[in-house]
Amino acid sequence: MADEETLPLVVEISRPTREAWGPTNETDDNEDIYTDNEGEPDNSTEEQVTQTTNYKPRNGQRKVDMTPPEDNLKRSEKLAKQYSLKNKADKAIRELIKCMAYTRIIYGPSHWKYAQSIANLAEGYLDLKNYWAQAEHHADTARSILLHGSHLASSMEEKASLYSVLIQIYGIIGRASTALKKYPEAEQALQKADKILQERAKLSCVTDRECNLLDISLYQCMARLYAKEKKHALACEKYDKILELSTKEFGPDSKQVMQTYTEYGQLEQSKGKYANHDKVIDLFLRAHSIASAIHKEGHPDLIDTALNLSQAHAGTGLEESESSALSYMEDCLRSCTTIHGPSHAKTLEVQEQFAKMLLRMDKTSEAMQILQSSLPSKCEVFGDYSEQVADTYKLIGSIYLTQGNIEKALLTYKKCHTIESLLLGKNHRKTKDTQHTMEILLSNPNLSHTFVLNKEDQLLKRPRFCNVVGRTK
Repeated sequence: MADEETLPLVVEISRPTREAWGPTNETDDNEDIYTDNEGEPDNSTEEQVTQTTNYKPRNGQRKVDMTPPEDNLKRSEKLAKQYSLKNKADKAIRELIKCMAYTRIIYGPSHWKYAQSIANLAEGYLDLKNYWAQAEHHADTARSILLHGSHLASSMEEKASLYSVLIQIYGIIGRASTALKKYPEAEQALQKADKILQERAKLSCVTDRECNLLDISLYQCMARLYAKEKKHALACEKYDKILELSTKEFGPDSKQVMQTYTEYGQLEQSKGKYANHDKVIDLFLRAHSIASAIHKEGHPDLIDTALNLSQAHAGTGLEESESSALSYMEDCLRSCTTIHGPSHAKTLEVQEQFAKMLLRMDKTSEAMQILQSSLPSKCEVFGDYSEQVADTYKLIGSIYLTQGNIEKALLTYKKCHTIESLLLGKNHRKTKDTQHTMEILLSNPNLSHTFVLNKEDQLLKRPRFCNVVGRTK
């Protein structure tokens, strides 16, 4: 009897036997939902899965799980968090959709918790799948439910939760609109979130830590938006506040502070000729110091911070900084080759950055050697017809041009143009730029008499046709 009491409440319904349907290879839906990609059940739900999937049809009847929706909601919420941490985006989204359905059953379509479940789904689309339009649509739906419904808070804690959902919704709209380049809408949404956050901070049940964490998240969204809008002063102001709060909440040597230093340095670097190179180097150096303290050698964060620091030194244009730039870049390349191998995507990325740095330093022979040696590996990793291979051919062609070897440059640009035409299309900006370079090279009279690629290239040498017919008086 004790075992029977632990089973969920079930009822029996009539269903044709499997013999009536004929042989089938279908599996139970629950086995697909509650197991990971390797086919092993999730430990947190293993007991319940056994209870709901081990019932076999008997005499043409099948038992149905009648677990209350409240229990199913808790289970789906737990699974959604687990799948999100494991970067299993599709399974996490599926559980978030279930949470939305269960919440509607329990609370109804006008309750604020139903709006919260829709906001959670929108956040899943945004963070896990980068589906900005879907996230914006669901967040707007959740906002309509909150703003047009009558929600009565029974306690101060519930009122704080309502404010939190509104902040979450406007934050999602702001982030999605920023990604969709709807900057005025994004700024308006984030400003509304800031006002609600200030109202929430006045509640007696809200702690300072909660306010600081929400401030960090909101200021980060604002800083990224202002960076996209080229409002550097406002973005710098937000990053200063983020650094202050992150240092207070997470410590000076935390990963959150390291990421803020990195983004702050990239913002200052994006100013171009107006960038403060000393400030950029200082910010990237702080980020690299934190990465060295919290990670072992070869960690991706350590490689990225060293790469940023190398590019910052190279961007100064000073001879005394070249040695530091080359030293950090060589360390990055050595770490990537040791950890990932010479044919890894990260290693090839660092090699390309190294070659570009050498080109800026007028060390063309060393850059050419790196680019030519990386071509076979790039073809193997990314494919013969890939954008990475086309970009490498374009760099090699530019080096040939600087060396005065026009024929080799034209052949290399032709390979680049072929890949870009097949991959991106003839009307793409990069394809047109390559074609324009080829036209300029083919217009050289010395080259036109001695070197011809094919009939299509001969057509490129013809003068452009003018459809305006001159009229005689």
